[in-house]
Amino acid sequence: MEYEWMVRYTPQREWIEGQGVLLWLAFFFSEIGAGIYFVSLFLNFKAGWLVGWLVTLVLGGLIHLGFLGHPMRSWRILLKPASSELSRGLWVIFLFGVIGFFQILPVVFSGLPWTGESSTMSTIMGILCILIITHGFLTMNVVRALPLWNSSMIIPVSLVSGIWVGSQTAELMLKISGQELYMSELWSRWSLLSYMAVLFVYLWGTYHASDTAKESIKRLLIGDSAVRFYIGVLVIGIIIPLIITLVVWGNGFEELSGGVLFIRFVCVLIGDLTMRYSIMKSAIYTPII
Repeated sequence: MEYEWMVRYTPQREWIEGQGVLLWLAFFFSEIGAGIYFVSLFLNFKAGWLVGWLVTLVLGGLIHLGFLGHPMRSWRILLKPASSELSRGLWVIFLFGVIGFFQILPVVFSGLPWTGESSTMSTIMGILCILIITHGFLTMNVVRALPLWNSSMIIPVSLVSGIWVGSQTAELMLKISGQELYMSELWSRWSLLSYMAVLFVYLWGTYHASDTAKESIKRLLIGDSAVRFYIGVLVIGIIIPLIITLVVWGNGFEELSGGVLFIRFVCVLIGDLTMRYSIMKSAIYTPII
């Protein structure tokens, strides 16, 4: 009935069903592209700059436009950066695109007089990457009626997951190009352990935050999202990559073949996509009565 949302726990649907699926994908590609760029800045891996820039702008940007609707009207959201987190996020992506273009340009056209390796430019791009990585969950975080999203730990989850997937993508690209993997594997190891830690703290803390938050976590762990979460996030996204990482850790780089890296990369992609989908799908509104 029309008034049931006032007295019962009601699932959130607008941001994950129908056209809302585009928002899930837009957030994912924008943030993962920024994660690739961020890790590549520290590794000074210029091909990673280009790939991260393209993933964020082409995949994330175009899917964002598809969700926002008619381009001749949706541009108006840029006029409200003071009051809209979505507007601020689009401005950050715009700046990322412009400044990143001038950092990447000399990589593509090697005859240009500057290198794109300015420490100031890299610092600015690193800050923009962090803002983009956290943009999706930060936009969700302002919705106070959904306690599963309105949690202080959801931003660290977003940040660490973006860096985790970004490190996997950058490392696979380094392997394909025949470059040294020591530093990229360190990024992978510690971002995986950080991801596991912040995800656990997020689930634990949110469960004890409020009655509505507890119901959302129950829906995620023992309700209609449980099978998806345990198979997609826990098994494929965490346990398999953890086993691969521990084996590689114990054997140096002897087991770090291209096939092993590709399997871990695919598992991480599936796990992160499923984690984001599960959090968006499991959120329920707090009744007002």
